[in-house]
Amino acid sequence: MPITYLELTDEKFAIQLSNFGSKIGTYATLFALTPAEITSIQADAAQFAWTVMSFKKIESNKQNWTKYKKILRKGEANVTVNVAPSAPALDAVPAAVAPGVSFRFTTIVKRIKAHPCYATAIGQNLGIEKTATAKGNTDDAQPKLKAIMRGGKVNLVWKKGNFTGILIEKDSGAGFVALDKDFSPDFIDNSPMPAAGESAVWKYRAIYLVGDDKVGLISDIVSITVAG
Repeated sequence: MPITYLELTDEKFAIQLSNFGSKIGTYATLFALTPAEITSIQADAAQFAWTVMSFKKIESNKQNWTKYKKILRKGEANVTVNVAPSAPALDAVPAAVAPGVSFRFTTIVKRIKAHPCYATAIGQNLGIEKTATAKGNTDDAQPKLKAIMRGGKVNLVWKKGNFTGILIEKDSGAGFVALDKDFSPDFIDNSPMPAAGESAVWKYRAIYLVGDDKVGLISDIVSITVAG
């Protein structure tokens, strides 16, 4: 079943996780959560919020440096003084956590939602219930693929949007089978090319992922002719 409550952008997920972490302690007894589990949730929230905020500061600093470098090299009208930007000031680093914050969050939410004491009102307070409108937007999502040859390999061009990635299926002539997951466009198919002098038509389709769950609609099929 698709995870419809999970915020898809990093910024919104950081807010969701921070809200969850700040309130979950109130329900520790109700859902039989251990102190160690509460501490882990709160550490994940702190580390991810810091990471997102730090990334935004660094990204902004990068843009400032790009402008500085451009002006330094080429000049700009009415600019006579070009001062190098300062390094971004980052907040103190929270306690380190293991990779997989999203997986740990969805795992414990799944456990809470399955508990007999769970109620929608509690989920709304914890930020783990999704509105019908937001769910509909996820259900209607459909990747758009474009297959091109680049560097002797088939490249699948696609846009990530607010999703985790895509699950790609391929038909090499015997029907569609799962090929791979891709979490950062574009995807390169490293399958061996046909033998010298031979050709084939490869077809691809994909569906969006939120976490490990498939959401939305499967893409239209794209085809490309490959030759050895």
